[in-house]
Amino acid sequence: MAENKCSGDCLKCSFQQQVYCAAQRSYAMMENQRAIVERLDRISEAIGSITASNNIIPLTKDSEAQNSGGAENRPEQTI
Repeated sequence: MAENKCSGDCLKCSFQQQVYCAAQRSYAMMENQRAIVERLDRISEAIGSITASNNIIPLTKDSEAQNSGGAENRPEQTI
């Protein structure tokens, strides 16, 4: 029995083969979606634990880091 390889050009295949391939691809995408949702849930939990432990210091408009010339290494100019 000769093995057929998918060329990616669905128009070369019969309608029945196209339907079968579409069903297989949909099933694979559902499995990928499940894995993605699980991963997003883990990321969300990790972000929640970081936020809950108050390790993040919010920057304010008056932060010292924002008052100097910064990376340009130039003195502050006032107009």
